[in-house]
Amino acid sequence: MASNCAVVKHRAGEVIIKEGMHSTHVAYIKSGLAKVHKEAGAGGVETILKLSGSGSYIGIQTVLADPVHQFSVTCLEDSELCYIDIHSFRELLRRNASFSYETIIYLCRDELQHFQRLISLSNRQVNGRIAHAILCFSELRGSREDSFLLPLSRAEIGNLVNASRESVSRVVQDLHQSGIIRLRGRKLEIIDRERLTKLARSG
Repeated sequence: MASNCAVVKHRAGEVIIKEGMHSTHVAYIKSGLAKVHKEAGAGGVETILKLSGSGSYIGIQTVLADPVHQFSVTCLEDSELCYIDIHSFRELLRRNASFSYETIIYLCRDELQHFQRLISLSNRQVNGRIAHAILCFSELRGSREDSFLLPLSRAEIGNLVNASRESVSRVVQDLHQSGIIRLRGRKLEIIDRERLTKLARSG
């Protein structure tokens, strides 16, 4: 696959996929972080679908389904992506059983994460949804981290968990004062992961 991969470096804030574009490549995040989102509608508010970090594919749905991107993707930090021609990707799926199997596993895990997020949005109060989001943020790099920079602004976190910016600020401050997390600017440290996990499950 390396021979069909073009590595491109992107700056934070750069839009790498625009909603409505025809897909020509599948992107693989070698390093960095990006948000997958729907463009702002009539209300002027975007919908953040998910965050994708190192080891994630972007646009893989267009390989066998709709060839037009149904979302936009924006880098949240300086990132390095590998772009694979969509025809080469399809051919690799056809010829390489091991790669096809790993791709299916990736898609299954991705779908399960979507299910968990939908459950969080429908069954939890705002404090539980934000606790769940913080736990997800802590695992964006592929391993569990207790100290990290918040990847999104308060308003963007609100878009992710379907809450107002004010609600996000209030809940984060409550978590800080309760000793569950420590927050300094954008730097967040999980102090009591057990209590945060309990809140995410029962909130």
